[in-house]
Amino acid sequence: MPLYLIRHGEAFASFDHLDPGLSERGRRQAEHVAEWAKGTSAARLVVSPLLRTRETALPIAAALGLVPEYRDEVAEVFDPTMTAEERVAMLPDFIASRWSEQPEGLRTWRRRVVDTVLELALAGEAAGHDVLVVSHFVAIGAVIGEATGDDAVIPVPMANAAISSFSAGHGGLRLLSAATTIHLPPGLVTGMSSAIAGLVPPRA
Repeated sequence: MPLYLIRHGEAFASFDHLDPGLSERGRRQAEHVAEWAKGTSAARLVVSPLLRTRETALPIAAALGLVPEYRDEVAEVFDPTMTAEERVAMLPDFIASRWSEQPEGLRTWRRRVVDTVLELALAGEAAGHDVLVVSHFVAIGAVIGEATGDDAVIPVPMANAAISSFSAGHGGLRLLSAATTIHLPPGLVTGMSSAIAGLVPPRA
């Protein structure tokens, strides 16, 4: 049974805001994800506790009759004590780099994300249902990198509300599809920024 990692919808502010909610366009993206989710067999919805992920999860939870489970392990990469200015200063070099170049604290964070997603995927396999996880582009990128052996912090471009799917076995995670946007109308595909080139995305 697949596990789906869903990037949150477009936020109303960028990295200069510590915890923005969704923009109006982000809310529309979330509604499209909810419509897509009706075609899954998801019986579990795991969500980063930040506002933009919680707001993305709301229509999904309503569509599927699920209660979101909030997990810090799938939240974003920033230390909660960092200021907005520190986040903006950190990002360009960080998202253009490789995990093997990062300090131990960031590598530990990555390992926790990957281990949590693998645990959720294995639990879904054992229970016979799909699992949905609403998270952030660095966390999702870390899982894609783990599944594909790619050391880049951001291994693929990733739009807001993009969906990546994985299967799991005791050998680890296998990527089925990466950052797809087929569920979104073309006018709602946002956030395909220059993250690969190390530029700060217009929406976090």
